[in-house]
Amino acid sequence: ENIAPSAKKFMPKFPLRGLLCAGRLDADSTGLMLWTNDKVLQERIIGPESNVEKEYLVRVTGHERWSEEQRESAVQLLRSGISLDGTPLQPAKARWINAEQLQITLTEGRTRQIRRMCDVIGVKVKKLTRVRIGNYRLGGLESGQWSTVPLFLVFPDAERFEAAKAATEAGRGAAPRGKQRAQDHATYSEDKKAARIVRRVDIG
Repeated sequence: ENIAPSAKKFMPKFPLRGLLCAGRLDADSTGLMLWTNDKVLQERIIGPESNVEKEYLVRVTGHERWSEEQRESAVQLLRSGISLDGTPLQPAKARWINAEQLQITLTEGRTRQIRRMCDVIGVKVKKLTRVRIGNYRLGGLESGQWSTVPLFLVFPDAERFEAAKAATEAGRGAAPRGKQRAQDHATYSEDKKAARIVRRVDIG
C-alpha cells in the first residue's frame, strides 16, 4: 500500500475510494502532500521517470563554524550529485537562504533522502518542510487543511499529460468498470480532470 500508517489519519474525508499519496512525508517532516485516485497521475509525480520538482526548506545544524567556502562546497556537492547505498542520486538544486536554512529541490524521492544527503555533507536536519510539488506551492495552507487544485497548477504540461494518458487508455481499450469506477470517471469528467487533493500535514 502506498500510504504510510503515520499518514493515514491525514487522508481527506472524500467519498472516493483508493486515494493514493503522491509523495509521502516521513514522521519527522511537515508540509505539502498530494493525494489522487489517478494511478497514472501518481506515477507521473513520483515514478522513477518523473521530472516533477519537489522543493523543501531544510533547517540544519552542525555547520555553525564553517567558513563561507565550506558552506559553498557543501551545496556544490548536493548540486553535482552524491551517492546513497552505492547508487548515484540525480543532481539537486540547493542553496543557502539564510545562516541556518537550505532550500533543496529534488526530482526523485528515496527514503529519507534529504536527511541522508545532509548527513553526507556533514550537517543534521532540525526541521524539514516540503513547500512545493511541481508548480503548486504550500502558500497559506494551514496544518491539517486541504484544498482541490487544478492539474495545470501542478504541471506546466498538464494538457500534454492528459492527452498522452487518453491516447494510452484508448490504445488499451480502457473503460470504466463497475459502480465505483463509473463514479470516479464521472467525477473526472465533471471536474475536467482537474480536481486533485492537496494537504499540508504535520505528522508525528
